[in-house]
Amino acid sequence: MNWLQRVGMCLALAWSLLRVFLQMVYGAWRVSRVPLPMVSIFGGARFKLDDPHAQQANKLAKKLVEADISVLTGGGAGIMEAASCGAIPTQGSGHSLGIGVTDLREPRNPCVQEYFELDYFFARKWLLTHYSIAFVVFPGGFGTLDELFEVLTLMQTKQLKRAPIVLIGKEFWAPFMGWLIDQALRHGTIAEQDVQLFSVTDDLEEAFCTVSNTCALWKENDTRGKK
Repeated sequence: MNWLQRVGMCLALAWSLLRVFLQMVYGAWRVSRVPLPMVSIFGGARFKLDDPHAQQANKLAKKLVEADISVLTGGGAGIMEAASCGAIPTQGSGHSLGIGVTDLREPRNPCVQEYFELDYFFARKWLLTHYSIAFVVFPGGFGTLDELFEVLTLMQTKQLKRAPIVLIGKEFWAPFMGWLIDQALRHGTIAEQDVQLFSVTDDLEEAFCTVSNTCALWKENDTRGKK
């Protein structure tokens, strides 16, 4: 590679970094317009709305917005759409925001109140993880697992403040829990306290209480800080 090619490569990288920076700033501005506190809901895009997992996401999101808690999703189909539809406020000041990715060509779901797209998947993931008070993870595929492991890794390494992570669906997550305890923990690739970073439940009321209690504490601290 000659010097001209190296310069071109560096300029291309600089341009890409500038685009990423501008998109992150734009995304942060859009997220900042959503009433706080907010909770991210992750889950698979392939579920039909009548699937039990999607119905649970819908019910939980409804309870959250009625408790003045906003819902943040990827803005797409499946669990994301179910949560967005549940988050249409009939009472309370909760709100829903969806953050899409341009190259996915995934249409915006019809229920989300606010929606915008970014060019970079990791920029969306950064916004979904850094502005939420808690995280609820429904069954899903690679994308859902990627988002879950991103949050777990950031909390494990103390790059993200500890917050509730609630996995919904004991049967679905049982093999994951088995691998985590029987393989990762047994071989010492994670510590015992890492398994305590999240909880698994089938009980929506339990999940709601875990999340809403954390949000109530945040509101209390926020009110004190403004006095």
